[in-house]
Amino acid sequence: MVDYAADPQVVPYLLYEDAGAAMDWLIRVFGFVERVRDRHSDGTVRHGELALDNGGVIMLGSPGSGFRGPARLGEVTQLLCITITDIAAHRQRAQAAGADVSEISIRANRARSYTADDPEGHRWYFSEPL
Repeated sequence: MVDYAADPQVVPYLLYEDAGAAMDWLIRVFGFVERVRDRHSDGTVRHGELALDNGGVIMLGSPGSGFRGPARLGEVTQLLCITITDIAAHRQRAQAAGADVSEISIRANRARSYTADDPEGHRWYFSEPL
């Protein structure tokens, strides 16, 4: 579980139609590490927590059968900004795994960045400081 004394004080909580599949994808494609996977009695993921080696933490869960993620809504509902190193290798891994990725661009001579959409349509913004 999140250690509120040691972890970042703002922790995004993303909702997914299938939180278990989302966790597996985020681990494989973006390099997250699983910290918590709490399941319902039927085995589906109720709550999960993932971390990056830069100290970033996200939580995620599945709110129920009536929920529709951004891909099914047909619009981006948020943008998560994550600072990483070796953006070219990160983007290549994401693209090879089937993520919808943008080209790498330079933002105001301060960072190289790209965006990627996960299978449920959440948009991720990865940035590497110059």
